[in-house]
Amino acid sequence: MNKKILICGTSKNLGKFLSKKFKIENKVFEFSSTLKSNQKNIFQTDITNEISLRSSLKKLKKTVKKLDAIIYTVGKSSSTDETLENFKKSFDINFFSFVNLVNSYIHVFGYKKIKIIAISSIAGVTAIKAPIEYSVSKSALNFYSKIISKDLIRRGISINVISPGNILIKGNIWSRKFKSNKNKVLDYINNNVPSKKFVNPKEIFNICKFIISNENVNLIGANIIIDGGQTI
Repeated sequence: MNKKILICGTSKNLGKFLSKKFKIENKVFEFSSTLKSNQKNIFQTDITNEISLRSSLKKLKKTVKKLDAIIYTVGKSSSTDETLENFKKSFDINFFSFVNLVNSYIHVFGYKKIKIIAISSIAGVTAIKAPIEYSVSKSALNFYSKIISKDLIRRGISINVISPGNILIKGNIWSRKFKSNKNKVLDYINNNVPSKKFVNPKEIFNICKFIISNENVNLIGANIIIDGGQTI
């Protein structure tokens, strides 16, 4: 592909996976909240903080004048306490960080042609067993992306969303649950997912690969759901 790609959220498992896969054929830059910024093409960035994010984007612009794609994998679901404070924290991480990313990219790079992908969740599509504040914040992300995509495509910026179901990847919550109680996890998947399968991160990579490819011209403002039929 030979694209210049920024992946945000590479401190998490899916972000790490996508970065590794895309590096095979592309120039990949990473924004991470935990990885040290002295590593090549990695910028230690708090994407929820406008000052931190714009500073990293300005540093990135000195390295590359134009990006072909941005893949946003930021997200966190942990709380089960539905307090106002937890709602605010969830929106900061799962929604406002993406708004900050879009606005800050335009501020630093201008309206240059680019394809942006937001990795969301089926928790933002339908009611499943997930914290309410996480589900609502991801739903806001999905709707925001749909609304702004119509205007931004006129300026060369394409935005699409991918909403995965239950991803099984080394180190994530499902892999930990699988090790803890394999039978309980398999029962949940068999009872709730028609395909009776986890989402393979390679499937998400392949969708991302198509979205940012030159072959994709008209996929704009979409929310691609990949969940083995769980939300049907």
